[in-house]
Amino acid sequence: MSSHRAWRAVLAAPVVLALGLLAAHPVQAASAVPPAASPLVRMADGRLLAPDIARIVERGELVVAMYQIDSPPFYAQKDGVLSGIDIDLARAIAGELGVKLRFDRSSASVDAVVELVGNGQADLGISRLGRTLRRSQMVLFSTPYLVLGHAMLIHRVRFAEKYGKQPLKEAMRNFEGPLGVIANTSWVEFARRDFPAAKLQPYPSWQALVDAVRRGDVLAAYRDELAVREVLEQDPRLALSLRTVTFTDAQTALSVMVGVRDGTLLSFVNEVIASQAKRRKPGERSVKP
Repeated sequence: MSSHRAWRAVLAAPVVLALGLLAAHPVQAASAVPPAASPLVRMADGRLLAPDIARIVERGELVVAMYQIDSPPFYAQKDGVLSGIDIDLARAIAGELGVKLRFDRSSASVDAVVELVGNGQADLGISRLGRTLRRSQMVLFSTPYLVLGHAMLIHRVRFAEKYGKQPLKEAMRNFEGPLGVIANTSWVEFARRDFPAAKLQPYPSWQALVDAVRRGDVLAAYRDELAVREVLEQDPRLALSLRTVTFTDAQTALSVMVGVRDGTLLSFVNEVIASQAKRRKPGERSVKP
């Protein structure tokens, strides 16, 4: 055998050996590899649900955090019955899930409602809640179900004393006076952003803040246009001493707050909000101040 043929035989030997081993021990089919565990939960009725939805369905109850002080027309209790825009939305979500609805109204502040959801002690937060940068670090926001403009309730005399005949737009641009807000709400953050030179003064409730404006303790109160306009609508006599200003370039988007781990629940809530809008009767409009 020539040296060339000898080298060919040596090189071919490992190939023949490998083919023989493959024949004796065929490669296992890819299907033999165990599949990854499904992230879905199979319910007793056979349904497959995401874990955050399955948690609620297994409990048989949707827990919604809501501020303990009524805020009509969003939520208010009369004769033991809760009603309002937020209540209707919560009922729609629970109804689509096929579970009971329970409101947790233990929160002593609006911010506490958000924290309850962020800590996993409630499934949702629905409480006239505005979206803020601070809250975005604790919870997820649904698509807005209502958008309201920002407004001020101003004490006429005090405002005139400070700004005289200065144009309103210029006065608002350079607002420096004492500005009242409801403590532990989104309005604290909004006021700091929109009026950085103002001297913020927090009050425990909207009624306490309105009373402060009436007395002239603060130059103005800052909140959404629905709440501000309602003050004069309920008591037109106050128009002699108070006035309202609505801002077209500042708005509050009201959203449902959802826990950071509950992405599927968030998508579900968004679908309910979208379906509620589509179900409005022809000519029916959403709330508009």
